[in-house]
Amino acid sequence: MEALSTATQTPPDMAGVLSLGVLAMTAQSRYMVQATQDWLEPLCLYAVAVAPPGERKSAVIGALTRPAIEYEAERRTAEAADVAHSKARASALEKAHQATENKFANGKAALDDVLNAAEEAEQARSELVYPYRLLVDDATPEKLVDLMEQQGGCITVVSAEGGIFDVMSGRYDRGTNLDVYLKAHAGDPLTVDRIGRPPNHIPNPRLTMLLSVQPDVISGVMSNNTFRGRGLCGRYLYAICTSKVGHRDIDPPPVPDSVKGAYRATIRRMLADQDGGTITLSPEANEIRRAYQSHIERRLGPDGDLYTMRDWGGKCVGAMLRIAALLHVADCPTPTATPIPAEIMVRATSIAECLAAHAQAAYGLMGGDQSQSEAKYLWRRIQAHGGQEISKRDLYRLCKGHFRKAEDMEPALSTLSDMGYVREVNVSTGGRPTTKILVNPL
Repeated sequence: MEALSTATQTPPDMAGVLSLGVLAMTAQSRYMVQATQDWLEPLCLYAVAVAPPGERKSAVIGALTRPAIEYEAERRTAEAADVAHSKARASALEKAHQATENKFANGKAALDDVLNAAEEAEQARSELVYPYRLLVDDATPEKLVDLMEQQGGCITVVSAEGGIFDVMSGRYDRGTNLDVYLKAHAGDPLTVDRIGRPPNHIPNPRLTMLLSVQPDVISGVMSNNTFRGRGLCGRYLYAICTSKVGHRDIDPPPVPDSVKGAYRATIRRMLADQDGGTITLSPEANEIRRAYQSHIERRLGPDGDLYTMRDWGGKCVGAMLRIAALLHVADCPTPTATPIPAEIMVRATSIAECLAAHAQAAYGLMGGDQSQSEAKYLWRRIQAHGGQEISKRDLYRLCKGHFRKAEDMEPALSTLSDMGYVREVNVSTGGRPTTKILVNPL
């Protein structure tokens, strides 16, 4: 990842979070990770790098996914004959079924003939071989479900533009349809019944996303109450990338051929691997998991830094487990026979801590919590005023135009008070009491 970041002159966070998505793409169809007897996590991830225009996002995604694109094309070519034969067989048997029904209607065939023909046609449909797909870009939720079912329940969305969020919002059908994105991240069974089309049933759907988008796109996502309210935003692993524009090396060294070759070989090996099953934790790794889970739990409380983004923080440990399992699959030739060791778990918790910091930056950047965003504005106005106290009335006058009514300022003021920035006190003036805002000198 360091070589790619140097060659493209992009922040390492971009390649880092997207490479996790590539690992998930290679392993999600075959493995799960087990933390406790009743806690299993699939290995799919939703990874998004956030950077302004002109940051070479497409170049990074292209380099990371190129081995997968090559592998996909080779598989499609190698299996083309099987796909064609399967399609032709299903079509011929369906026509034979229809012809037998017509004969039966004319009294020229027995009912058993019709039933046998129907059974053969249905068997051929169930055995259809579809062209191999790993990646998809612009697809409606309905088409995405079809593709996932055709590919054994798994697919990966790759986009350098973030158009997938427009699709989720209802670009094609004018209605928000998030079920596939929510259930396929958790691995929950997905059943879709539609008028005029065959039903879909995927017992274990798994969807991975590799997205690189502009800040405005993510801002729109976070301002969508349905996305946030239903937990979509909390499923993403964010990387808020610091721009290098203006300080880039205009003639950087390319990625060494040896590094390219090793990366390509690793991705192809993982895609071709037929092993699968449940990955477990060693006792030492499980102790690290327990300690980290306790650490995150404390941060989710009212005094914790993840309190205002509990939708993300509540999934942090699960994401850490998925990352640990993916690192284990990449490192170990027999990941199901060998439990995840402590050193892998340490690496995974370090990555999770880094991602938590990025998520906090993302939620702040995106205005993920309205009261916190307003509190930041209010604090800037208090700082601009100076001094150690200000009346609530004067503070509202400073913010008039931003808050329509004095009551609209209360949630932000309450947030500042809860965080210890200010304290409200009532001061007796001989008449109507005045509320003073005292500023914490620290």
